Amino acid sequence: MNQPATIAWRPDLTGRPGPLYRAIATALADDIAAGTLAPGTRLPTHRDLAWELKVTVGTITRAYQEAERLGLIGGEVGRGTFVRDPKRLVDSAHDSAGLLAMGGLIDLSVNATALWPDASALSAATMNVAQQPDLPLLMSYQTPMGHPRLRASIADWLDQSAGLEADPDRILLAAGGQGAMHAAIAAVTRPGDALLVEQLTYPGLRSLALHLGLRLIPVAMDGDGLIPDAVEQAARSHGAHVLYCMPTLHNPTTATMPLERRQALVDIARRIGLTLVEDDVYGFLKSPPPPPLAVLGPDVTLYISSLSKSLFPGLRTGYVIAPRPLLDRLATVLRASLLTPAHLGMVVAAELIDSGEATLIAQRRRQMLAERQARARTILGPAGLEGSDPAVTHLWRRLPDHIRRDDLVRVALERGVKITPADAFSAGKGEIANAVRICLMGVDKQEGLEQGLDILAGLMEHPVASSAALV
Repeated sequence: MNQPATIAWRPDLTGRPGPLYRAIATALADDIAAGTLAPGTRLPTHRDLAWELKVTVGTITRAYQEAERLGLIGGEVGRGTFVRDPKRLVDSAHDSAGLLAMGGLIDLSVNATALWPDASALSAATMNVAQQPDLPLLMSYQTPMGHPRLRASIADWLDQSAGLEADPDRILLAAGGQGAMHAAIAAVTRPGDALLVEQLTYPGLRSLALHLGLRLIPVAMDGDGLIPDAVEQAARSHGAHVLYCMPTLHNPTTATMPLERRQALVDIARRIGLTLVEDDVYGFLKSPPPPPLAVLGPDVTLYISSLSKSLFPGLRTGYVIAPRPLLDRLATVLRASLLTPAHLGMVVAAELIDSGEATLIAQRRRQMLAERQARARTILGPAGLEGSDPAVTHLWRRLPDHIRRDDLVRVALERGVKITPADAFSAGKGEIANAVRICLMGVDKQEGLEQGLDILAGLMEHPVASSAALV
């Protein structure tokens, strides 16, 4: 039997960032996708391609290994290295970490939720929306608060997912969770104000505070979240009148505040005139959900959330529930920043909610999350995960003293896995936990996730041997 001829393939590496071996693997992926390299094509030997590109044989070996890990090529002993069928790569297009487009990067730094299992539900809802006779009316200019019909759908969703009975007249629609956060905090602060936050806080909040000219004041936490006495002390010391917090499934620590601590926080807010901005974007994952601060203290709480984690981030559907005295101020902020909400995504969101499909999607997300949490804990082992709540979309992994978080993050990235160090969440000066956040749902395919977790497990087990840079 004749063996296939070896193609004289020379990759175009012009303008490709990153390590040379990864640039070669990415060029290989591009040529396969473009049809330049057909299935079954035998590639140059390691030595021949190294000679052609004037690089070491080791560089070509790493490039081929990376391409094989992505399913692009396969090696056969005694025969050579061959291009695999590109149809096998179709599923990779669904991978939100971009395994193919980003040269093999497995991105475990993005706290998204896997979307591909619900693509058909999204398509069906969009098609139904297109047939709605009042769609042109919904696409016209609206009040800054958003169309009443859409606010009523959000109220139904909050009742189902958060146990929060909200008056639609107190709901304002915003452009995603970040838009809701911006509206809420801008409405109750002025440049130069002190803003209380958990000592580890959401990076998007840090960016917003910089934009609004606010001084972040970190408040002490423990395994149950914010410490109420520390909140009162910080508020009095810094003259702060606003606190931003995430009481349920805190990002990144996963802590959930117990009921008595929530009630204590509300009592303090009423006593000293503190406004609470409660971010509940992960609350739908907790079953049953604990009572939000907005239930315990609706008069002192601005409740913000979105459908980015529970449904689809592209819907850009965020919302704020506010005490009535603050509604006009919030509407003014929304009018100045958005004029009127972008309703098309919100109409699709309302269709998913009203049809009951949103509830089913959230159930599927929780089931997939449970499976991934169990698998991740099997691969990584229990060490360092004490207190990390398996109900949320990420792991908060505390590291032993002999593994420095910045070293682990750097070496993991060299191996093609991106994770987030605790530094990214630090709200100010002071000791930072030796920990990393590992997101489990941003990579659509289980295979990609397990590859990344296997690499991390190896680095944690043998940190010194894994890289000469780790000393």
